[in-house]
Amino acid sequence: MKITEGVKNAIIFDTNSGFLSFIPKGLFSLLHNEKQNYSFLKKQLDGDDVSTLDEYIDFIISNKLGFTLNTKKELLSFQNEPNFKSNPTNIEYLILDLQSKKDLDDNIIEQIQYLRIKYLQIRILDQVKTSDVLGILSKINLLNDSELHEISFITKFDENVIDFVKYTANLSNKFLNIILHSADNISSSCFGSIQLDIIINKIIIPSSCGCISMKNFILNNNFHLESLHHNSCLHKKIGIDINGNIKNCPSMPQSFGNIKDTTLEKALNHKDFKKYWNLTKDKVEVCKDCEFRYICTDCRAYTERTHENEEGLDISKPLKCGYDPYTGEWEEWSTNPLKQKAINYYGLLDLKN
Repeated sequence: MKITEGVKNAIIFDTNSGFLSFIPKGLFSLLHNEKQNYSFLKKQLDGDDVSTLDEYIDFIISNKLGFTLNTKKELLSFQNEPNFKSNPTNIEYLILDLQSKKDLDDNIIEQIQYLRIKYLQIRILDQVKTSDVLGILSKINLLNDSELHEISFITKFDENVIDFVKYTANLSNKFLNIILHSADNISSSCFGSIQLDIIINKIIIPSSCGCISMKNFILNNNFHLESLHHNSCLHKKIGIDINGNIKNCPSMPQSFGNIKDTTLEKALNHKDFKKYWNLTKDKVEVCKDCEFRYICTDCRAYTERTHENEEGLDISKPLKCGYDPYTGEWEEWSTNPLKQKAINYYGLLDLKN
């Protein structure tokens, strides 16, 4: 069970079950005190206050968010949750934007293996021919000897891709999640270790990234712990855009060299590459007052461009977030008149959340 307080609301959530709910701030205050003795507290209350406390306790127990303990000895048997422990690898996540099967070459494959990258996302531009899409897919098995845990493959809906996945043996020995966007219908199916998801939403590479919504919240214990200490999007992430430029994310403006003449390791060692890695939501304007800040991804590529800190880092609220923690209301971010200057700056006039 986790709790987070914002300027207006507070939430409670369970990273095991995925339960998420708003709670009164009075309940947050009670739960925030981990040493609260509820039996003793109840004796100090009367009337409506006792009924309110009983309702709070019933809410926690009925939703399996906690249970009652009868003795202090039982309480001491529970250990406080440890802080986030980062894996010893320098980088874990690579986003690779491709427009030709030639772009997934031996050089990139060798660097993925050398850096022991755990997660790879391959994103294909809309204009890429079907033959190139299938060519890239057919080369994924070259990563079978790597330490990758998961490969995500994003491309526009194409019946030929579905047939290729269905009838190609030994496509990969990794967990492979293939996402086909811009389809007429939604479906999901499995073929061995391959998860095929077909969605209606259009994904524009690279400008579709950074959208904030409740459906994108991540109720994961490790993600929550990481968000407390690091940037929830850029920490241990590296990207290569369609031109081969090495960046924190393919949508970010700053390049740290080109994959044709610079290694990923050299880019990682650049003095500015990790400058956003420890920028938590507690340091981002507006986000720092939001109750969702530890389960929400951040975006430094598309922001409202309103604030910088003393180190010159952009600490503005993500542009594609329509939530206002001061009112507790959601709105369509792309039609907000206060965001139009930034939307024009990024050239996102036709992009809808």
